[in-house]
Amino acid sequence: MTGNQTIIHRSRFVDFTPGNITSIAFSHRSNLEKLTPSDLRVVVGRSNGDIEIWNPRNNWFQELTIPGGKGRSIEGLCWCNISGEPLRLFSIGGSTVITEWNLATGEVLKNYDCNAGVIWSLEINDNMDKLAVGCDNGTVVIIDISGGPGVMEHDTILTRQESRILTLTWNKNDFIIGGCSDGRIRIWNAMPGNEARGRLINTMKVDKSKNESTLVWSILYLPATNQIVSGDSTGSVKFWDFQYATLSSSFKPHNADVLCLTSDVTNTHVFTAGVDRKIFQFTRNTGSGNNNSMKWINSCNRLLHGNDVRAIAGYQSKGADFLVSGGVEKTMVICSMSSFADGNYRKMPLVEPFTKNVLVNKEQRLVVMWHETTIKIWIVGEDLDYEKNYKLVCKLVLKDDQNISNCALSPDGQVLVVSRNYTTKVFHLQPEDGKLHVTKLDNELLLKTGTRMAKFVDNSKIIFCTTDDELVLLDLESDDDEKFQEFETSEVQFTKSGIKVPYINNIHQLDVNDNFAVLSRGCGIVDLINIETKEYKCLVRLTNFITAIKINEKRKSVIVVTAENKIYEFNISMDSENENENTETNNDEESSTSLLTKWSKHNTESIPKQFKNSKEKCQGITCSDTNENLVWFWGANWVSRVDMSVNLPVNNKRKQKKRNRDTLTITDESNFMSYEDDEDEDIEMDLEENLDISETSPRLKNLSSNKGTVDKKVFFFSDKYRPILYFDAISDNELVVVERPPSMIEGKPKRFQQPKIVF
Repeated sequence: MTGNQTIIHRSRFVDFTPGNITSIAFSHRSNLEKLTPSDLRVVVGRSNGDIEIWNPRNNWFQELTIPGGKGRSIEGLCWCNISGEPLRLFSIGGSTVITEWNLATGEVLKNYDCNAGVIWSLEINDNMDKLAVGCDNGTVVIIDISGGPGVMEHDTILTRQESRILTLTWNKNDFIIGGCSDGRIRIWNAMPGNEARGRLINTMKVDKSKNESTLVWSILYLPATNQIVSGDSTGSVKFWDFQYATLSSSFKPHNADVLCLTSDVTNTHVFTAGVDRKIFQFTRNTGSGNNNSMKWINSCNRLLHGNDVRAIAGYQSKGADFLVSGGVEKTMVICSMSSFADGNYRKMPLVEPFTKNVLVNKEQRLVVMWHETTIKIWIVGEDLDYEKNYKLVCKLVLKDDQNISNCALSPDGQVLVVSRNYTTKVFHLQPEDGKLHVTKLDNELLLKTGTRMAKFVDNSKIIFCTTDDELVLLDLESDDDEKFQEFETSEVQFTKSGIKVPYINNIHQLDVNDNFAVLSRGCGIVDLINIETKEYKCLVRLTNFITAIKINEKRKSVIVVTAENKIYEFNISMDSENENENTETNNDEESSTSLLTKWSKHNTESIPKQFKNSKEKCQGITCSDTNENLVWFWGANWVSRVDMSVNLPVNNKRKQKKRNRDTLTITDESNFMSYEDDEDEDIEMDLEENLDISETSPRLKNLSSNKGTVDKKVFFFSDKYRPILYFDAISDNELVVVERPPSMIEGKPKRFQQPKIVF
């Protein structure tokens, strides 16, 4: 840093492109009579095999990414949700196999080969005990999953026909409806114990296309009206009477294929989308007459996407009203079912870097990016006036097809660790003729150990989080480099949410320095570990998801940001017995027993509105090496800086009422975690009691003003960067913002540039 100047590079050479969205599914069925369950989740499948799980609370945030593999694609997803049991997740993708996932580890729990051709469609019945899969050879196979997690057993095969089954849905538990590639809709009897079980009972035919056969891409059953809705390759949407297998209404609103359908909980509205990018809403006339009650009208449409819409799903409860869609545009769009015509909508950022795929090395000025099975490394030059101030020095493509979970680079920039779910590899990077020469380092222990993340303590010691959620240390230069040193961590309290969604008990954030490691779990637990002595203690148990965590070595503190965009700063102290007790004194030295730092006590509840109200969550924290009080925070489309040597202004205005017009997040009183008892709730309450926004510390400058303005030296916020892949320091006075280049978004090749901004 030169004086107060910091140079920010906008680096736009990282050519990262996420996969297309191919499938979306909610974990629960809609229910307007109940509060939103704490374990409500949305799963998103992508064409590169990745599976993302999102939590719709606090304006939506991503909780988990399960990496896929080369050549794999997720073509269908469904949940099995049985009361008192963990959520089960099933997927299909261009093969004859149904995959059940272990949500606790992110690994495959069971692969079941149905032996009936490539699977094109997947659906679960109302009782959540049977899966139906449609295959390209015209077969529908019913799989029994009532045995519990990891159990899939063959039940029966329905009467085969010749055409590919593109889509399936159930009529409760008794009938299966399929849309086929010959332009026909078929209904099979699947009633347990019935003599006609497995037989084809009805066939309906959609309009023919002039030039080619019509494909029925999407099927939906409406229990309220006992109707079937179909969408086909001619752009037609048709409503059929299930009982008589006759056509009730026909519309041709779309200009191309209708790929997906969904409806609201009352079956009053049906939403259709496809290749022409538009989402149409059909509304049922709810008049008193029998004929009127079955009449459908094309009520409205909206153009919310820039490309094909491949998947759409809806959910409604007392405090939730969501219509989520996605496709070739690669980003989710969230809007409201009940106010679809004129309500707000939100387009999520193209990249939501919950799972980082970029890192920065200061010593060698390297930017490392990994995606699927490829790693690219650039070096950033020191000539600040040169426009193309970077060079690709290494491209590494792994032979096997498993996608990379995480990478770590040693402080000297010479050792690269590549983490994956089933194996971990180590490489040595040596500069040679302007490039990096890569040599594989053999370590049998790591080759047979799957890891989710890794952090270097120094140039040889690495801390790993394994897929079994164990925290271990390995010294590559030790004689005993084939044995892990294990760390103990806090026990996770038994909760209802932890049973339903087991991954929230896992370690999901990790930061280390020479002396300490700090980790956080999805359920809000933060642990502090002394690396030398292996001692650990639970620093705090929050009741919200933690999106970013960082050790500020010079301030001897841990900075934590939650999904509510609250910033907490905790003192690092391994020997304090009672962290939550703090007595105000007039001494200059702060009490060693205080959990919250002086800054956090006075400022956590007075974070400026630009930061607190930002819909995009904080994804990372960077501390200045030259000024211990300057801390940078960043999200998918913003960068912020806070000076922790001074207090933020206190907003003296009355607390504003919550505005529920948006309806794009959960608004009822249900919470993030559902506990068996209220013991953990008290921990959060004790923490809040330590927060003081009415008084200012005599040892910190108070910069509050009547107008409530924020001095830019104290707080800086900019949302001009988008979409951000990573943000970090590349030298003492240089920061780098790694952005996805605009040319990749617009599809036109442009020269990558690095304009500079000086503070």
